[in-house]
Amino acid sequence: MKKILMVLLVTSLTITLSGCGKDEKENPAPVIDKNAALISGVDDVELTVGDTFDQLDGVTATDTADGDLTANIIVSGTVDLANPGNYTLTYTVTDSDGNVTTVNRSVVVLGLDGCAVFQELIGGECVDIEPDVITIMHGAVYEIDPFHEAYSGTEQLTKQELQREVEAKYNVVINYEEYPANAGWGPSRITAIIQSSVSGEPMSDIYWITSDWVQQLADADAIADVTQYLTTTGANIDESYLEVGSYKGGHYGFEVGQVTIAHGLYYNADLVENLGVDNPTELYLDGDWNWSTFETWATDVQTQLSAQGDDMYALGGMLSYYAMNMIPLNGGSLINAHTGRVAFAQNPALETYDYLTNLYTKGLFELSPQYDAGSPEWMAGKVAMHPGSLWFLTADNRWGTLPFELGFVPYPVADDFDGEYISPVSGVAIMSIASGMTPEREALVFEVWNELQLWKTDQEEADAFELTLLTKFDDEIYIEAYLQVFDKTYLDLINAVGISAYGENGWTRNINSAIKTGTSRTVVDQIKPIYETALDDYIG
Repeated sequence: MKKILMVLLVTSLTITLSGCGKDEKENPAPVIDKNAALISGVDDVELTVGDTFDQLDGVTATDTADGDLTANIIVSGTVDLANPGNYTLTYTVTDSDGNVTTVNRSVVVLGLDGCAVFQELIGGECVDIEPDVITIMHGAVYEIDPFHEAYSGTEQLTKQELQREVEAKYNVVINYEEYPANAGWGPSRITAIIQSSVSGEPMSDIYWITSDWVQQLADADAIADVTQYLTTTGANIDESYLEVGSYKGGHYGFEVGQVTIAHGLYYNADLVENLGVDNPTELYLDGDWNWSTFETWATDVQTQLSAQGDDMYALGGMLSYYAMNMIPLNGGSLINAHTGRVAFAQNPALETYDYLTNLYTKGLFELSPQYDAGSPEWMAGKVAMHPGSLWFLTADNRWGTLPFELGFVPYPVADDFDGEYISPVSGVAIMSIASGMTPEREALVFEVWNELQLWKTDQEEADAFELTLLTKFDDEIYIEAYLQVFDKTYLDLINAVGISAYGENGWTRNINSAIKTGTSRTVVDQIKPIYETALDDYIG
């Protein structure tokens, strides 16, 4: 049975419970505001299932100036007298000067056998029930496990305390695990998740996946549809995450916060400064970052770099990255989830391919580009600008060890584009629940995950994102530029419909070579029917 320490507070506080196998902690002495009202009669209560309880019985509030404020007390929280549990009621009163007094009251409801929640009667004694273990599998647990020695997230102490509270509330232990060696990434990870589901022994309760894998995992019945929880436990999940985790009317993925832009252009700020050319971020902030300006800037950079060596280039990275992110800035898309149409062969896309072919023909792009981290030339500081993602900046296997400062600038817009900046997102990191659980356990797992999160308002999310940017960039102008576009996203299905981006018919693979040879229009017409068939199947 849990023993509850009786605490009377005049200002806001969190009550620490002791007992039931938890380490006991002393509550700090309350800090009393002499100008605030005093709430009395809120001693912690121990009840039994079936008892009656009046949460205001004996409770009073008095203020030195206002006198009796008992009628003004507001009580939040609920007590379920039909079920054993540990409940918290919060009593709040405000005086005429606006001083707020808040007191938390613990109410323990015991079962008819005299045992507390998560206890059972054995041999005449109440014995603790062994906690359930809920496993969350991730590719980098140090990003989400607040107790990890190398934790890289924010608000670590707050999240540690929250996890302790959730574990106590639900009698669970949260276990974070890295994906095993046979589930490295992409196809191997998808296969491992599916095979473990088929065997009846899922690797985890919760998987960290990407939105591009939802179709395969859902079709294989390896992850669960959480739609039934979205009007209750999951009502706080942002619509942007529900969209990227959706498939054939079901919702299989979720995450806290909102989806933000995944891609941008990063440049060697040291090199740009040494060359004496315009700063791309300043051009963007001045409203002068369109295709013409971009071409002029890259040409100026290439002219100077060519004089320094044959292996130095203005632009690096794969051409498909540029195409994917610049087509929307010309009024088009690849496969926009909202329109449900294959659009990578329409005029806005064709014009973008032709524009990039022109830049490539002028010799502005490096000749041996590589995906993600980039070529040795880029890493060595011989390439001025490269596509990338925000997380690259601090990842040791991407750009975390680059010996030069990185600047950020959004992709340029077409000269005659008059719409808002918009960036495609695909492969968004989300969480999913393994299938095959009992309904009770599935509901528990989803609820536990939900309560582990620090849910914030939209403004709080924006403020938190700005703090994240401060850990990534050295100059405030990069942060200013990023904040102007960070939430301007749309879901593109180009990598979600089941066609490998790098396979024979993949748009990514084909457009990378077609832009170089000037055959983009022919190539996209050839693969368009294949994508249309795949999209029909995806939409169902």
